[in-house]
Amino acid sequence: MVTFAAVVGTVLIEFAISMATGRPYPFFVFVLDVLMPAAMGFPVAYLLFRQQHRLRAAAAELKQVNAELTHKVSRDHLTGFLNRETFFERTGGLRRRSDAGALLLIDADHFKTINDTHGHLVGDEALRLIAGAISRSVRDTDVLGRVGGEEFCVFLPSTERWEAVVVAERLRAGVEQLDFRPIPDVRHPLSVSIGAVMHDAGESMSKLMRRADIALYRAKASGRNMVVMPRETRLVDSEPVACRNRIQAVTLRSW
Repeated sequence: MVTFAAVVGTVLIEFAISMATGRPYPFFVFVLDVLMPAAMGFPVAYLLFRQQHRLRAAAAELKQVNAELTHKVSRDHLTGFLNRETFFERTGGLRRRSDAGALLLIDADHFKTINDTHGHLVGDEALRLIAGAISRSVRDTDVLGRVGGEEFCVFLPSTERWEAVVVAERLRAGVEQLDFRPIPDVRHPLSVSIGAVMHDAGESMSKLMRRADIALYRAKASGRNMVVMPRETRLVDSEPVACRNRIQAVTLRSW
């Protein structure tokens, strides 16, 4: 197309000059006007477009490599969850856009015993199973992170208190039902303790984490394998009765 445009342009310019000066437009000049741009323009245009195609392909490949690198840098290699820094960064952005939300701080119970008894490879498998149970228990919009060795965080954006308790309890029960067998035919129970807190738009992330850590400590001190969430002075009137009862049951040892 570029070559054809060059040929047509050359012929029209030469024809216009001939008409303006009153000189004839010989046939051999017309042939030269067609052949010269075709002989020179096509190879040049072909090389330019081929180079442009290569540049586009290289840019697409670089974009894919950058995306893969970003994914690797931001993710925990064992579980696929966000790493600590990326989790807090992503959560901070969501907290700024919404006044509602909850943070779940999750810790695997008696995990050191698994590592000491069966080794770290078996411990890694237990963490992968727990991470899978967490993934199946939350929603697509929730943010998952591994913030410590056997410690996980889940941020539930745009979530009311009763919804957070339901998700946390579903998560706890999901881990409890895992079939973990470090030794063939011998099932080893897995469980997690969960500290759940509602996010306050006016507080820092570190303060929110401290409140969640206190709730987690109370869950550990009260026997583990439970959800602990600070009580509110009253439950919202729109909360379903079943969920209100569930909150009372789950937070029985809360404060």
